[in-house]
Amino acid sequence: MEIFEYPRVKQHMEIYQKYLPKDKKIVEGGCGLGPYLVKLKELGYDVVGVDYNEDPLNKIRQHDSSIPLFCADVQKLPFPNEHFGGYLSLGVIEHFTQGPEKSIREAHRVLEPGGHFIVKVPQSSIFEKISYPFILLKKNKIIRTLFGKKPKETYWEQHFKVRELSEMIKKNGFDIIEITPVDHEHALMSFCGIFRDKDKYDGVNEVGIFVSKICQKYFPWLTAAEVIYVCKKTTNK
Repeated sequence: MEIFEYPRVKQHMEIYQKYLPKDKKIVEGGCGLGPYLVKLKELGYDVVGVDYNEDPLNKIRQHDSSIPLFCADVQKLPFPNEHFGGYLSLGVIEHFTQGPEKSIREAHRVLEPGGHFIVKVPQSSIFEKISYPFILLKKNKIIRTLFGKKPKETYWEQHFKVRELSEMIKKNGFDIIEITPVDHEHALMSFCGIFRDKDKYDGVNEVGIFVSKICQKYFPWLTAAEVIYVCKKTTNK
């Protein structure tokens, strides 16, 4: 829960609170350990969590057993049509090798007309592009074997072009209200350890905060690690 003190997460929360209704049910698809569920509930939202893995759901239950949780696939949710007023998808739809369309259609199905679908996905910042050759070397099995290190586990994710994902979202019955580049702090921290605050779980130090503000002001798209799309259900597709 420490993350909610980070400037980047405060920016995220401002966007979520601007659009998520307090008088209707909100679902987070792919909630993981559920920090946003816990925080939104503390703020008075009626939240429901879904994840395909039971382990993190059990940890949420240990923290707050009153939050309704379901172990399910976000591509096939266990809810009736038009059941929710808001849907959060934070770093989820980029992990489907067959593409995100099925999960977007399912979000459309469970949202009521006018409901908001808020999607956060990664993008390749300039910092990631600069460091990419070195990342490949660090992952190389032959090099790791030569230095006596175990193969590095990796996970698959797709980075979308804004136009590409926007068109897919619109095609599946949503209007896009807002698109915002975010997580400039995290882009810096991932690029170089000098920006990391070693006393925090996943936060940057004062230098990182200062530099990220400059990046966000003058190069918002070039230096962002993620993009938030705010979408509104407009058709019964």
